[in-house]
Amino acid sequence: MADLVILGGGASGLMAAVSAARFIPGKNISILERGPRVGKKLLVTGNGRCNLTNLELDFSRYHGAPESFVSAVFSQLPPKDTLSLFGRLGLLYREEGQGRCYPYGGQASAVLDVLRRYLEGRNVEERCQTSVEAVKRKPGGYELKTSGGVVFAKRLILASGGRAMPSSGSDGSGLKLAASLGLKASEPFPSLAPVRAASPVLKAVKGLRCRGRASLLADRKTVKQETGEIQFTDQGLSGICILNLSRLVGEFFSHRTVNRHKTEKVELSLDLVPDLDYSSLLSFLQALISGQPRLPVEQLLSGIVNKRVGLALLKQLMPSALSRPCGSLSPSELKTICRTVKDWRFSPTGTLGWQQAQSTAGGLLSSQFESATLESKGLPGLYACGELLDIDGDCGGYNLQWAWSSGFVAGKSAAVSLLSHSQPPAEANS
Repeated sequence: MADLVILGGGASGLMAAVSAARFIPGKNISILERGPRVGKKLLVTGNGRCNLTNLELDFSRYHGAPESFVSAVFSQLPPKDTLSLFGRLGLLYREEGQGRCYPYGGQASAVLDVLRRYLEGRNVEERCQTSVEAVKRKPGGYELKTSGGVVFAKRLILASGGRAMPSSGSDGSGLKLAASLGLKASEPFPSLAPVRAASPVLKAVKGLRCRGRASLLADRKTVKQETGEIQFTDQGLSGICILNLSRLVGEFFSHRTVNRHKTEKVELSLDLVPDLDYSSLLSFLQALISGQPRLPVEQLLSGIVNKRVGLALLKQLMPSALSRPCGSLSPSELKTICRTVKDWRFSPTGTLGWQQAQSTAGGLLSSQFESATLESKGLPGLYACGELLDIDGDCGGYNLQWAWSSGFVAGKSAAVSLLSHSQPPAEANS
């Protein structure tokens, strides 16, 4: 029998164990992890550097649950307190702009090391390569049928993650276990994933990166904009801008909605010169052509945007006119070029899916849990945290902060419950 069992050894599960162990150091705490080791996904976050958190906490960067729910969780472990906690565990950090914080040594493995070191010192058990096949509510707690036998837990935390990056062990199996207990979920779909797009220009610009502004249009109306790096791939578009818009693309192709509104069509628009408005760009090019009328059309944008990107755009617009002198461009042709530089349209055909996604949108409905404790409203003694819940964030450390904060709250709440209840949770029918 265990006092507390945590299903999942990812970021939120490890933090739940740390949090619980601080409050109930003498209790029996076990982490059940289906993979060969805990923290596998954590090791690859931030390209192996681990974007721990973002000090510029912005609730608009979170999606799914109401802001009041997310706020109630973060109030118990905000970003600064998270960094202080990691400091007590022995981890230094550095801030690298835009609020993003990384381990000082630049290695995600350092984050996993300090978490595991603390848990080992508190005799928290890690049981890897242990899959949970069934969960039943029993008098006094929960019975788990695992690949290693039956385990009984007085308190149970579901921290098994979503479906993003299945190579790390995430397969969405936690949702099936939760469903067997009667918990409801919204259908998950990939988030923070590169976007597929059908365009003949992609092969010519694949691998190139540029700064710009990307917009997601739903039925011709702009619903979200992101400014930053845009990356062209042979299959579509990527980069932080695109990843932050990909949630809406994923929602559209999964549910035919955008921000939960029925939608017929989505488009991506790229502004390659976001610092100049259309009129200023047009005046700039008119002056350039006036001074250099013999300049070939194919060189018109080489001083403004990436040379290959500009050439691909011009080839798309006027493939037979590239060798013409710029002075021969009609006012209408020049305006078309300007409009396209400011509003280059691509038609998404989906995302690259779970294999390339960094996060899961959708999951267990947060309305089924108390925001102050993350305890199930209908299943006493059961808690959920991390990516398993219907809350996901944008790039920049937001998802990891949700994992830390929600794991902390679930672990603390389970520990306090064990300490304060002399009687077990309300009994259920076998």
